[in-house]
Amino acid sequence: MNDFLNLNNYQAQLASPEWQNKRNEILNRDNHRCQICGKRQSVYINFKDRHWHIGIVDNCHSQNMVLPTNFSIPEFKSLIGAKVIQVYKIEDTLVGISDNRILGTVYSENLEALHSPDNVCVDLVKYNSGFLSFILRTKDCQPNNINIGRELYISDTPIALEVHHKHYIIQHKAWEYDNESLITLCSECHAKIHQTIGVKIYSNENGYMQQLSLTPCLRCSGTGYFPEYKHVENGVCFRCRGARFEELIRNN
Repeated sequence: MNDFLNLNNYQAQLASPEWQNKRNEILNRDNHRCQICGKRQSVYINFKDRHWHIGIVDNCHSQNMVLPTNFSIPEFKSLIGAKVIQVYKIEDTLVGISDNRILGTVYSENLEALHSPDNVCVDLVKYNSGFLSFILRTKDCQPNNINIGRELYISDTPIALEVHHKHYIIQHKAWEYDNESLITLCSECHAKIHQTIGVKIYSNENGYMQQLSLTPCLRCSGTGYFPEYKHVENGVCFRCRGARFEELIRNN
């Protein structure tokens, strides 16, 4: 048990080739998206001295719809109270971002045509979630040819993808679980699960499975680290220092 909970041992496991291979296998299986909310990992954007994290949500439904009225660029800027709309590429998607944090998707058969304001128009998209976004397109690209199954999100903090253990067995190393016991979650959903449902912990000695009672760390909710802050001491939780459970903080 002490070996399972030891800070250096667990961090070494997460840095090991064995865990990285298992992690990549699960991420690929789950199409690199959170299996609860559909978010993909965010991308860091620097927009006019503002720092945002932008990403794509893949779990949108067919009820998404393009509203019938479209606007010119000046009309749209006036409508949303924006001065600038900047275009970025995230994965294989062109994303438009206004200076007041409104997001949209950019479509064009010819990207050079986007530089001609008279050839560009803006459609509003209402997503099934209630989120309102926009499509920035050249007039040769009609709305009925556009995929509106992808929603965008913006965050002030990084959204990372993590592989969650549905339960722990203290005799197992991080990668010694079958794939059905692992799932891809974004850092937000991962934290919520640890804070609300929690993760059951078992000991399996001589074929006898016994559930253990340990209290997750009040700061990291039992994860022991924050991967989105791995640039600071490898992301280790400063409260438990990787011990993950309140009962062991004093001994860590």
